[in-house]
Amino acid sequence: MTYHELVKKVQLALAKADASKIEEHIAVQVNVTGEAEGAFYMEVANGSLYVCPFDYNDRDALLTISDADILAIAEGKLTMMKAYEEGKVQVDLPHERSLEKLLMLGEAIPAKKAAVKKAAAKKEEEPAEEKAVEAAPAEEKPAKKAAAPKKAKAEAVEKKPAVKKAAPKKATKKADK
Repeated sequence: MTYHELVKKVQLALAKADASKIEEHIAVQVNVTGEAEGAFYMEVANGSLYVCPFDYNDRDALLTISDADILAIAEGKLTMMKAYEEGKVQVDLPHERSLEKLLMLGEAIPAKKAAVKKAAAKKEEEPAEEKAVEAAPAEEKPAKKAAAPKKAKAEAVEKKPAVKKAAPKKATKKADK
């Protein structure tokens, strides 16, 4: 893919971007590495997102990224935040509010549901595992210490439905054989 083909694909992919909620001016230059090496900029002005094949000297941020990764971001297959977290993009922030503006631009780029779900799933997995580890000892301790029959009966009632559900499946498999 050539530089001009890349810029055209990014322009087409970002035509669906919704920057209408962004009230301030944002300009980000993208230095592309790889086969389609070159520079272009993304600009939010008057609630619209523009992609132009030029340098932008008075920019809010400078991104250095591969042609494949910037295209993936534009197409919504990769979020700007995930690219940053994975080290796929180098970011130069020359101004005090540059990061804030870059994040606003990232939110305006539409991400496909699969990319958002993957990012959200990874964030949810870590806390869920920690909660499960923390919750397991808390549940085991009362069960071991509990000598009162009421708690033991309640636990037995909770366990019985799971056993009953599994038992008929095994019985039908044996009956089928």
